[in-house]
Amino acid sequence: MRLRLENIGIIEKADVEINGLTVIAGNNDSGKSTVGKIAYSLTKSFEDFERNYEKDKTAKLNMYFREIYLLLRESVDLNKYPELNKLMVSFRFYINIDNKKLFELMKTTTKLLSDIDIDEEKKANINKRYGQVISIFQETEPKRSKIIKSIQKILNSEFSNQIINISADEGRIEVYEGENKIINIIIKDNKPSIEEPNIDYIFPFDSSVFIETPFILDYKKYLELSKGQLRSPDVYHVMDLLSKLKQHSLNKEKTKLNISEIVNGHVYFDEENDEFFFQKNEGNKPSTFKIINTASGIKSLGILQLLENAGEFNKNLLLIIDEPEVHLHPEWQIEYAKILIQLVENGIKVIITSHSPYFIEAVNKYSRKTKIEKNVKFYLSEVINNGKVLIVDKTDNKDEVLDKLSKPFERLVFGD
Repeated sequence: MRLRLENIGIIEKADVEINGLTVIAGNNDSGKSTVGKIAYSLTKSFEDFERNYEKDKTAKLNMYFREIYLLLRESVDLNKYPELNKLMVSFRFYINIDNKKLFELMKTTTKLLSDIDIDEEKKANINKRYGQVISIFQETEPKRSKIIKSIQKILNSEFSNQIINISADEGRIEVYEGENKIINIIIKDNKPSIEEPNIDYIFPFDSSVFIETPFILDYKKYLELSKGQLRSPDVYHVMDLLSKLKQHSLNKEKTKLNISEIVNGHVYFDEENDEFFFQKNEGNKPSTFKIINTASGIKSLGILQLLENAGEFNKNLLLIIDEPEVHLHPEWQIEYAKILIQLVENGIKVIITSHSPYFIEAVNKYSRKTKIEKNVKFYLSEVINNGKVLIVDKTDNKDEVLDKLSKPFERLVFGD
């Protein structure tokens, strides 16, 4: 797959191949992560468009049923009408009711209201809400429209409604398979539209995982509280990753990574305590630590361990990791690079961003020893005069990438 971007984030132009291991190197604040965010957003948009459509529909229903509940509560003395009072509980917890029962519930409530002395204006408002609920259940939407809405939802979540460059009138996202353009998205006013010809509904990847920070394991409860109770906006990839890390599969094919040997233990999710733990191998009596009391490097490798245990590493996965070296000693950077190469050998497509010469050299060295070498691509994010960024292919000139990232260390050793 080839991804072309124009005026997305601070990227002026990018043309990136994703067909094995894609490395995007560069300084901080140089647009490296943007490519991964776009690739993730598109993959998840196709994977989750039906789920997002139903979720948005549920949100609208929740709003209308809440209004019905409040109107009934303020209009009727429920102590006089126990049958209606009983139905009110169903309105509060309607999500657990299937559509057929819900229609019966609405029909019964309407019949009861016809025999109750209630203000005509309030009764009209209740009936109006009923009509809105019925229209939502009866509405149908084309697949194309659902996908566009899913793309907009996820892109806006990932970019906080700032998808295109602030100095540009429009942005463009194109996806190619070979010479065939399968997606052509124009973004104006941060709203995507898909240009003709019709979108190809078969996306190259079935699923995607975006790992941004190992501290997601520490903040699990706070993130879920924020999403579920405080109603603050959540970043799509964060909640998506959390849900995957809590899963465990015995049926999905495992990749047999050697992470437990590297960290001398394993990270796992305890359903009973609703918390992540690290069990360290220490002779015949392993020690168990809460994840918040565990080194950040162990968390970084532990996330891969959890994804492996969840069976997420299959051949249809796009794995995106933002600067994995940040929390790793150089020795573990090398081990992490070996793991990624093993995943690519198993058919997984990987995008990584990095500003570590250790890590990039490890990827370069160990990929040359495998059959995936021809599918490893190196790119450099280069800031141009107007503050925008070009993502430049350096696969045939990897030394330039390493030289640029090594310059700060050379200045320390040899001076300016």
